[in-house]
Amino acid sequence: MKRILPAIPLIILASFMQACFGVEYGETIKSTPTSQSFVGEWRSASATGFPTPQSCSDLKWTVTSQSATQISGNFEATCAGGVKLTGTANAVLNVNLNIDASGTATGFGSAPCLFTLTGTGVLQSDSSILVTYTGQTCIGPISGSEVLRR
Repeated sequence: MKRILPAIPLIILASFMQACFGVEYGETIKSTPTSQSFVGEWRSASATGFPTPQSCSDLKWTVTSQSATQISGNFEATCAGGVKLTGTANAVLNVNLNIDASGTATGFGSAPCLFTLTGTGVLQSDSSILVTYTGQTCIGPISGSEVLRR
C-alpha cells in the first residue's frame, strides 16, 4: 500500500495531462462590437482646423443600416484644397471596423472624379471611434486619422 500512495498523484497528473493535450480546442474567441448599435450620425470630433495636404477633416458617416456583421451608410469629408468627398461607406464588424468608402470628389477646379478610401475603425467607447484611413482621389493620395463621435 505504501508503494501505491506515492504513485496516485502521478497517475492523476498523467490523466490530467492526457486530457488537456489530447483534446483539440476549436472555439474561436472574438471581441466584436456587434452588440452595439451604430445607426445614426458619426462626425469628426473637431470640425474646425485645417487638414494637412494628404488628410481630410469634418468626416461625417451617417450609418443607415446594420446587420450582425456589417454597417453601411452615407459618407462625407472635406480634404485639403476644399475637395469635398461624398459617397457611401461600409464596414465589416470584426474586432475592429474594416471600412471601405467610395464616391465622388468635387471642388478642386476640374471635373468631379472618383475617390476610394479604406480604413480601420477602433471603437474607443460607445460613442467614439478612432478611424485611420488611406485612399486615393484624382488629386492624389489621402491619409490620416480622425475620431468620430455621435
